[in-house]
Amino acid sequence: MSALRKHQSEMIAIIDGIIAGSGIKDIIIKATPGAGKSSLPLIAGKLITAGLADAICWICPRMSLQDQAERNFIDPFFRELLKHRLLIRASTNENDPCRGMNGFVTTYQAIGVDKDQTVLTDFRRKRYILVLDEYHHAEAEDGSWTKALLPLYEKAVYRVLMSGTLSRGDGKKLAFTPYVETAGGSVPSLEGNKETAIIEYTRADALAEQAILPLSFMFAEGSAQWKRKSGKIVESKLSEAQGENACHALYTALHTEYATELLTYAVNHWTAHRNTINRHAKLLVVAASIKYAKQYVTYLKNVGVNARIATSDDGPDAIKAIKAYKSNKVDILVSVNICYEGLDVPAISHIACLTNIRSYEWILQMAARAVRIDPNGGPYEKQCAYVFAPSDQMFVEIKSQIEKEQIPFIEDKRSNSRNAGAEDGGFRLEPAPGGIIPLSSAMTGKREMLLSTGIPAAEKTSSEIEAELRGKIDDHIKAYCRQNRFKHQTINYEVLMAMGKRRQDMTIKELKSCLSHVEQKYPLTFLRGTGRRVPSKAQPFPCVWR
Repeated sequence: MSALRKHQSEMIAIIDGIIAGSGIKDIIIKATPGAGKSSLPLIAGKLITAGLADAICWICPRMSLQDQAERNFIDPFFRELLKHRLLIRASTNENDPCRGMNGFVTTYQAIGVDKDQTVLTDFRRKRYILVLDEYHHAEAEDGSWTKALLPLYEKAVYRVLMSGTLSRGDGKKLAFTPYVETAGGSVPSLEGNKETAIIEYTRADALAEQAILPLSFMFAEGSAQWKRKSGKIVESKLSEAQGENACHALYTALHTEYATELLTYAVNHWTAHRNTINRHAKLLVVAASIKYAKQYVTYLKNVGVNARIATSDDGPDAIKAIKAYKSNKVDILVSVNICYEGLDVPAISHIACLTNIRSYEWILQMAARAVRIDPNGGPYEKQCAYVFAPSDQMFVEIKSQIEKEQIPFIEDKRSNSRNAGAEDGGFRLEPAPGGIIPLSSAMTGKREMLLSTGIPAAEKTSSEIEAELRGKIDDHIKAYCRQNRFKHQTINYEVLMAMGKRRQDMTIKELKSCLSHVEQKYPLTFLRGTGRRVPSKAQPFPCVWR
């Protein structure tokens, strides 16, 4: 079997065709989540090598995915497979976002708040390949992100639009996408034309190439009891509740005892899997809110497992937690929406779904966090992706939709799960939407439903190299100032005057030059009082010698 997957081979053919003069300007990609579409921007980079473009701008949904995009460009596997040597860096509305690299990666949020139009300014200076990752975030009408993206879209010389679903949970049309009318309504056109190429990589394609793992849904039955605004007490099984009661039963279950019982079920199964099959396997927990994510982390730590939180706040702490998770310093990651798209951790084998979101697109993206092939997980046939979820009718129906895509690949797998005992999570009761008050719930049964069936880069990213160099410069200056009782601000100003640029605006090459200058001009062997430090040029500030 070729090392290249079907969608990668098709992308290479399209890019080679563009270089040969095909006239294609837009490439729309629908690739099943987890199948590795993040390699496609690297292939698009051949247009830079061929002299048809100057740089790549890769826009992704969240800050946590910027680091991942950078790492794709330095991944030794892809560098060897695709024979590329391009580099990009993470940038958030900075002047000169490429900084000597072949492009940059930013987020939709950053573009949306780029009031100074720093990115657009650079698009006017260079011929850009615009990559919109999971671009279903941009809706066709009245979308604030769409309005911010439009000038970049129009200015780009080539555009690569990628989505795992090519649809939105709210049913609205995607921006920048041709549609056709069918009996079932408007759907994205996958026909293509003389300027637009289409790549479609289905779940069946990915399973046929063993590019993703089959899914096993571990459904847990439960009963829930809640109080309506009228004071009436209602009780129902998750699998039997319908209409409004289905929403109330699920909400109650996920905000009372059932949630911890389901989490315990997942943890026990994951623990057995680590002990018998793959000791590096990881568990991802998807909570209904940040509040409950924090409570789950506390519960997991109390039962003796190594867990961290990465919430949808997507701040620096979340990014640090994800990096620790990827580097095997953390076994369990508890999240809210940050796991939705793009979280690339092949060691994830188990997902505990403790959220009441019930959209096909969302569930598909969430489940895809576990379908990646783990290079350390043993033979493909022994790897599997487990999703632990409530047995409500909405989730089971979504499972059925996913199953239709995998029928030819069904495997007779047996569950190695063990019965899990209930634990009290200590949740506080709170009013729910619709005026109900969750009272209690319990997990009453389990059943397994088998569905049809990246090597970590040793190099550092451009952003990490920049940060490391800035850190070395700052540490050296601080040490020099401490040792000789100089003001930190004074030396920093001297360095600014000597280099002619702020360090946060420097390229890697300029930062290396700055570090060399600082080490030579301000040697740590210099001791104040043993010799006078004389500036090479007159400086426009008072002499520090008194």
